Amino acid sequence: MPINLRPHSSQPLFVEEAEYERLVKRAEGRWSHCTDEIEWLAKLHYLREGYRAGKLTEQQFDERECRLVQAWLGRDAG
Repeated sequence: MPINLRPHSSQPLFVEEAEYERLVKRAEGRWSHCTDEIEWLAKLHYLREGYRAGKLTEQQFDERECRLVQAWLGRDAG
């Protein structure tokens, strides 16, 4: 079943479940490093779903989401 990586957007982005699993398991260097926007969106979705399911505390979620966002925003700052 396709997964919508932008569930609140007027322009949804669907990926197949197998592709989603591949993207969230990718860890080149470190897990928060993403090579493209689809991988980044998949990992954000994964974190948010984990938090909703109670697999992460609020503090764990905040820290991991912050690392993921900072790594994405700083990718060209090198």
